[in-house]
Amino acid sequence: MSWLKKCYSFRIALFFLLLVSCGCASGPKALEQILPWKFAVLSDTQGDRKDESQKPYINEKVLTMIANDIALEQPDFVLVAGDLVSGWLHNGGADYSTQFAAWKEVMKPVYGAGIKVYPVRGNHEDGPERFALSPLPANLEPPAGAQTALKEAFRQAFDQTYIPQNGPTGEEGFTYSFSHKNALIIGIDEFTVHQHKVNQAWFDARIALKTEAHLFVYGHEPAFGVYHKDNLSFYAEERDQFWNAIGKGGGRVYFCGHDHMYNRAAIADKAGNAIRQIVAGTGGGSLKTWSGQYVEAMSVKGEYHNDSLHGYVLVTVDGSRATIQWKAITGGQAGNTWQVLDTYSYDLSETTSPP
Repeated sequence: MSWLKKCYSFRIALFFLLLVSCGCASGPKALEQILPWKFAVLSDTQGDRKDESQKPYINEKVLTMIANDIALEQPDFVLVAGDLVSGWLHNGGADYSTQFAAWKEVMKPVYGAGIKVYPVRGNHEDGPERFALSPLPANLEPPAGAQTALKEAFRQAFDQTYIPQNGPTGEEGFTYSFSHKNALIIGIDEFTVHQHKVNQAWFDARIALKTEAHLFVYGHEPAFGVYHKDNLSFYAEERDQFWNAIGKGGGRVYFCGHDHMYNRAAIADKAGNAIRQIVAGTGGGSLKTWSGQYVEAMSVKGEYHNDSLHGYVLVTVDGSRATIQWKAITGGQAGNTWQVLDTYSYDLSETTSPP
């Protein structure tokens, strides 16, 4: 080989070495270059008005334990799927800004550790359910202007510069998406335009632009009914479009809350992809005993259920693999003992099959 050819070969080899070392390579190799990382998911941290030892709009005891454990885990960020506070219901007379300020105070271990928090609203940040309860009992009717005041208080409380303002018109800061390493995260407000609905046009458009390997979607309400009657299945056709779009985007998980329990179930999209609905409503709200009978039992395959313990979800992303764990407080209200009671993993390199 001539000296010129050797020099040319050396330059080509050096070029590809630089591509790999700077992270410019694409495909599976690019996935491998990203070190494992974590994020947390929690929902329904509102308080029980019967407990006079703490504020009636947040469960300080449980949320304090969760915040401290999240700070120890050091995830990259935290997703909060709504019902942070009691909001318009049983709030002890506290105004809405006071409620959100108290929530952020309890979450100080997380904020103080530099961990970003991405909340979306639940029904307690919106107002009463008027579909399942019609007519609405007088004792559940919120004060005049409550929904507008709640929305504005939420906007002001969570106006951190890192929270994207890229949602649909009128939903900026409430519905949004962001990229993190090898994942696309989409938070859905299911109340701003119409209760129990997703802005499907915006969601489809965002999915169409996806270049990240993983997709994680979260919103407050289950897509498929568990305990509460009010959920996205009020509009089953639109719900199915949402579910199919998650599958089309390569998503394997939808995180939600609303039901005060932990539940993992598999539901196939129209292409036969198994997507897990993970209800993580164990952030502090009064836990609800459930029969285990899904509203759409023919479509939903239950895989794990717990309605007796509080806790939160921890997700570890390692290349094409994601491991979802539910960490439960097993030491009681007086203690702070944690145990992983459910684990589910998927690998993007493996083909999904109907549940």
